[in-house]
Amino acid sequence: MASDSRAAGRLNEFLSELFASKVRAAVLGQTIPRPHLAWSLTEFSRLLDLPISSLQHECYKLERLGILVSQREGASRRYRINPDGPSIRELTALVVSALGPEEVLRGTLDKIQGLESAFIATILPLTQAAVSGAEGSIPLVLIGEIPLEQIDAAQERVAALLGLDSSQVEAVFYLPEDWEERVEQRAAYAVWLLESPRTHLVGTPID
Repeated sequence: MASDSRAAGRLNEFLSELFASKVRAAVLGQTIPRPHLAWSLTEFSRLLDLPISSLQHECYKLERLGILVSQREGASRRYRINPDGPSIRELTALVVSALGPEEVLRGTLDKIQGLESAFIATILPLTQAAVSGAEGSIPLVLIGEIPLEQIDAAQERVAALLGLDSSQVEAVFYLPEDWEERVEQRAAYAVWLLESPRTHLVGTPID
């Protein structure tokens, strides 16, 4: 019983520290959807319109809590989310709830080399009933000249942000000219993708 009380006390202390600052919340909103990216304090300041002094203080605290990790690159230190940090799954769910799944999923596709457009073949927010009723996995359609490793990583990030196993999301990749050809020829799978309920994340595919 005493150990349960101590654990609850540690959890309350952790949550109190984590949510005590709007600056900290802004940093989490930027980093959690984009675990593949890292930022310097100067970049955070420009993106979030916040003073570097406040960001430095809060990034230090988030690193101390194990939520962020940092690495020095040249003259600056760059921060990214710690995928093995405490309660990352729960924090991700909170950020998705606060910002909305579309906004968060757009973030997780930020700066993918060669990506021209992307959509997920379902309507968000995703309900458990929709997942249970889906035949097979949910298609994540990526169109562009994208390195294979980035396709696999995007699939894993999208699944994690939707609270799904990676096997429940299928990355469907097309080169731009291949996608245009399939749309023009009314290929069965391309037609099915375009006629299915979908959520656009990057660009606009050809209808």
